Amino acid sequence: MDLRNRIDTAPMSRAQLWIIGVCVALNMSDGFDVLAMAFSASSISNEWDLSGAQLGLLLSAALFGMAAGSIFVSQIADIVGRRATILWCTVFIAVGMGLAAMSTSYEMLLILRILTGVAIGTLQACLNVVVAEYSSAKRRPISLSLYTAGQPIGGVLGGLVAALLLSEFGWRAIFLLGAVINIALVPFILRYVPESIDYLVTRRPNHALAKINSILARIGQSAIPELPTARTAISVAGRWGQIFTGRSGLITILISTAFFMLMAGFYFANSWTPRLIVVSGFSDENGVLAGTMFSLGGIFGAVLFGPVAARFTVQRSLIVAFLLAGAGFVAFASSLFSLSTAITAAAFLGFITSACMAGLFALGPQFYAAEVRAAAVGFVIGAGRIGAILSPIIVGALLDGGWTADSLYYLFLVPMIIAAGVIVPLGNRRFTGKVETTTTTTVTEQSEPAQPVATKA
Repeated sequence: MDLRNRIDTAPMSRAQLWIIGVCVALNMSDGFDVLAMAFSASSISNEWDLSGAQLGLLLSAALFGMAAGSIFVSQIADIVGRRATILWCTVFIAVGMGLAAMSTSYEMLLILRILTGVAIGTLQACLNVVVAEYSSAKRRPISLSLYTAGQPIGGVLGGLVAALLLSEFGWRAIFLLGAVINIALVPFILRYVPESIDYLVTRRPNHALAKINSILARIGQSAIPELPTARTAISVAGRWGQIFTGRSGLITILISTAFFMLMAGFYFANSWTPRLIVVSGFSDENGVLAGTMFSLGGIFGAVLFGPVAARFTVQRSLIVAFLLAGAGFVAFASSLFSLSTAITAAAFLGFITSACMAGLFALGPQFYAAEVRAAAVGFVIGAGRIGAILSPIIVGALLDGGWTADSLYYLFLVPMIIAAGVIVPLGNRRFTGKVETTTTTTVTEQSEPAQPVATKA
């Protein structure tokens, strides 16, 4: 009885497309939620007369929370279920955004941004897993690329709406809109997002068989007469042990390193590209245009990575993408003699770094068993968040030490080469072990404890 193989090999049903669509919409909302502070920063600073350090903490607060949520809190999804975690995180984000709109002090807003970030980080880890589990093997790279594109799309659309809200209603309206969007998505979660089949097989909650058959009917699969043989329950310590020991531990280190390097470079470029355009002698409006083109390029990069990966494999496509990302950093640093050249280079840099992000999101779930998948994916994404947090701090120190802004873009060639290097062994079956499916664990009738997909039986 191979439930995972059924989903991997069958054409995707309309119900599965709805699942992917709701997850994309939630990631779009997260893209808006994360950037809400950036959209509001100037207005908040003026209203409360904040120092540069205080504003910097506010801008970083959500990233700190997202790292904590991805690394520490996301494992709750392996215990209580992916669907419940997605639902309650969305509600928590809505409450956090609503309270942020009513903040009466800097300290209150800072705490709310951290807590909201924890929920966003936890939610994103779960969404990544659900998209992977409910996609067929053939369509999984495309599904995860569309999911990844949701965040920059949400950021771009959110920026357009935020500009109108700021001029008419002030910064609080931006957070209020975030709350309304998240609440509006709750009925879609309840209606279209089922529990993970892998979770139901592994954790076996009450009425697990009936729930599995109900989901199978929704996605056009035949029912099963009984549950597969029960697996040995795994403790929290065992869950972390399975992620960090043996071959799985090496895989976790490699994927975490790639995420760390990518997010360090991505968030540096996302933050500094408009500024570098301005200090190079162009106008503030030109800086905004460069930032917008970076985001628009990111949307296309995330979407197009899927078809490329479906043809050439995720690992091979990622290696090439990381090397091109390194070239993109060099190209942008060398392009500032002309505005049109710089804008084109910014769009390409956004395109290729977002393609790398889509690839890593597709790669992450493939090496871990169902009972640890959310925790493992949460950890490797959280490692990337740490890179995103540390990158601005390191960049600031280097600038204080005499580095010029354009020289820093040359520096980020190194992390991209390192990221490409750590992906190389992940495509080698002698290193990873025999991969049973494209991205997820095979569920079969056997009594031994589940092994990571990347481990030989």
